[in-house]
Amino acid sequence: MTQTTVPAPTSSTPGAAREMPRQPMRLPAALAAARLWRAAGGPAEVELGALEPTLWRDSGLEIDGLISRLAQEGFRVNLTTNGSTLHRLADRLGRCGLSRLRVSWHTTDPALFRQITGFGDYARFERGITRAAALGLPLAFNRLLFKDRCEDLPRQLDFIQHHGLRLKLYDLYWTPAIAADYGRLYQPWAPIIRRHVLPRTARIERVRKASGRSRLRFHLHGGGVVEVKLGSQVDRSAEPCRRCPFQKACLESHGDYLRVDPRLQASLCYLRHDLAFPLDPAGGAGPLRASLAARLGPALPAFLRQGCLRLIIVPFCNQHCSLPGSAGTWCLKASGGYHYPRRERLPTPAP
Repeated sequence: MTQTTVPAPTSSTPGAAREMPRQPMRLPAALAAARLWRAAGGPAEVELGALEPTLWRDSGLEIDGLISRLAQEGFRVNLTTNGSTLHRLADRLGRCGLSRLRVSWHTTDPALFRQITGFGDYARFERGITRAAALGLPLAFNRLLFKDRCEDLPRQLDFIQHHGLRLKLYDLYWTPAIAADYGRLYQPWAPIIRRHVLPRTARIERVRKASGRSRLRFHLHGGGVVEVKLGSQVDRSAEPCRRCPFQKACLESHGDYLRVDPRLQASLCYLRHDLAFPLDPAGGAGPLRASLAARLGPALPAFLRQGCLRLIIVPFCNQHCSLPGSAGTWCLKASGGYHYPRRERLPTPAP
């Protein structure tokens, strides 16, 4: 992959964001945002992701209470988590109407897990995912590949096959924040698939996407799926992408998601914070549709059919993920004014 210089976000560049207040999104605001999205014509589906949503608390409820309230109103609810709280929440998440539980699982090596997360306890993490799988929760896993740190993948694949689950493999995307470490750590997925996944594969499926990148799915003998994304097919010829200084550091097309942060600031871009606009539940669906139409133009109908509402319900995380052997982070929310714990200086495990 070509390393292209892209200006890092500062207070004077378009992608910069001021520090966000530490308060989670309130329960009435989360419900109102979901209702507004559906009233505007969006699918009855909500993603709870970014930072660590299982830390959410409001109105005497924890995350399972919010999911339950959304599910009772007819929404499919997907949750993305670092898995740090599954050891205590798995049983409750199994009873609240959750449609999909995505868990970041980048290694099975406890020392490397600690190095990446900064604060993660792998034994506790493993108890959580094992309990979630035993309960039959709708689990899927995401793993970011690092060079010379994939020899543990067979252990993950054993788990995936045994429980009939899905594992999505990602290769490291270049950004200015990790430029110095990119060459040392970048691992393309193809040789990993050839070595570890193809010997277990019963059939291969190509999934084409109307927007964004297509996928390859490797259906494993006895159950389970491994998925990878193919080369970028995103069209960046239209505004606001055409002249955006962050174009080369962007993973998605403009308008894949409508993200709403705890302040009820909505955005169609995860890097350009200057493009955000206020969400006003009291104003009804009309103003939201007008705001989306002004930014998407003729693409609005397709967005409302295929797009997704992602609620960032907490502005903080309990981990501070960094690259192995480096202080550089691949977390794309790191420039968004969100809050992370201070990392300890940890020894670098051997590859």
